[in-house]
Amino acid sequence: MREPRITTERLILRPFQADDLADYAALIRDKMASEYAPYDYQWPTDEDAMGDVIKFVMGEEMWLAVELKATGRVIGFIHTGRSEGEAERGLGYTILSAYQNKGYAYEGCVAQMDYCQKAFGTKRFVCGTADCNGPSVRLLQKLGFTKIESIEGCFARDAADNPIVFPAGKYEKVIAD
Repeated sequence: MREPRITTERLILRPFQADDLADYAALIRDKMASEYAPYDYQWPTDEDAMGDVIKFVMGEEMWLAVELKATGRVIGFIHTGRSEGEAERGLGYTILSAYQNKGYAYEGCVAQMDYCQKAFGTKRFVCGTADCNGPSVRLLQKLGFTKIESIEGCFARDAADNPIVFPAGKYEKVIAD
């Protein structure tokens, strides 16, 4: 598979590189400090683990850095991994909090989903988010996703080692022929 490089008006979506480590570490630390961190996968934030994780994402198909054209800084990631072959892909995204509410996540997700449709024939995208994560729910709705199922999520534990269980939704976007 050729390495994608997707450009939009303000962004470049591209594979992560080793020299993205500082921006990537800042992104993950920011993500794990968010009020929504208990409702998502728990990412390691220590230096040794950051190096291992960036090596992993560098080798993953369609795990792309969101680079701001104006500065060359990596401000996020968007991932569209296969969930049911090429016809269905999951969607995941994170944007640094200082760059949120500026349309970057929307711009990047639209571009990456369009790329998947054209390059792989993807017909369905799936995603999940906590019901309390209003910004993510609104983004999915703006992208044309529909909530298809209410579920309980659990990705973290509280200080007493009890699971943090929360209401969440599974979302999908089906691409019409």
